[in-house]
Amino acid sequence: MTASKKDYETFLLSGQRVYKDDERLEACGAVDELSCLLGVAKAFLGNGEISEIITRIQDHLFIIGSQISALGAEVEAPRIGGEHLEYLSNIIREYEGRVPELTRFLYPEGPPAGALLHLARAFARRCERIIVRLSRRFEVDMTLVTYMNRLSKALFLLARYVNLTSGFEERTWTRS
Repeated sequence: MTASKKDYETFLLSGQRVYKDDERLEACGAVDELSCLLGVAKAFLGNGEISEIITRIQDHLFIIGSQISALGAEVEAPRIGGEHLEYLSNIIREYEGRVPELTRFLYPEGPPAGALLHLARAFARRCERIIVRLSRRFEVDMTLVTYMNRLSKALFLLARYVNLTSGFEERTWTRS
């Protein structure tokens, strides 16, 4: 069976048919991967405060994926806005007060939930870079970049908090 051109294409929310390696699909895929990582972290956390925060963040990630998928066309899509940024800012303020201050680089490790949140933080940074790259070709609302930047910080703090409350002792890097 031979692949047809249609096998290499898909539709965006904008209704545009694009190749599957389109930059917008790359960005949407990265955002989806981040959401999946957060889902795996939740599986290790069980129900509770951090899981509820993660679910809300996953809701935001669906909005971001929709917003990216609508780029390049006049299509109404949900948008990330000030209330989403404020939500992350509140998490950052709250959890900065719950973990010890850092003066050195921290090894991203811990029990499964904490380690996965550290990995999710790195994926959020990747999403941020991809969205910046996307902005060179499309008119991207830079709130998306700000959101991803704050999200990475929030996930870092949540990872540290999860590790702290599980009794895991953080290790900091000492230059050799």
